[in-house]
Amino acid sequence: MKTIVIYESQIGFTRQYAEWIAEELTCTSKSLKEVKAAELSAYDRIIFGGWIMGGRIAGYRKVLKLGSLTAVFAVGASLIDEATTKNIQTANQLGSMPFYYMQGGIHFDSLNFFKRNLLKAIQKSLVKKDHRTAQEEFMAEYLGTNFDFSSKEQITEIIKDLSRE
Repeated sequence: MKTIVIYESQIGFTRQYAEWIAEELTCTSKSLKEVKAAELSAYDRIIFGGWIMGGRIAGYRKVLKLGSLTAVFAVGASLIDEATTKNIQTANQLGSMPFYYMQGGIHFDSLNFFKRNLLKAIQKSLVKKDHRTAQEEFMAEYLGTNFDFSSKEQITEIIKDLSRE
């Protein structure tokens, strides 16, 4: 099966996952900016990955206009848990589309002034909160810092599922 992994990456975490997936599936990976609808007809499987902001998968709506997707993955700074995965699926109306969430990180120092201050404000409000969920604990600790929780092991499930097809 001829496969392509298309990605929308802001600071590099999603690109890294796309490259790892493409390497394991021995296929091509390309930025969404480089892809044209006409070339996608040559592929049997189209996998798309985007970064998460406010529960939305960046580039998802745009890639849907280009062709039919086989699977979607999203990379974000949140913990990997069932609630996070369900919230992303619902917010993006993925329905029964095979979906995989992978944890990346934040290059805090590379963010613009607005985003840095927004994350710091969220972090401060979470630190003050009395009863925090595991997700809020994580965010209270890491939001105002540089961190990277990406790992190649996180692609295991998507590779296993796509290798069966």
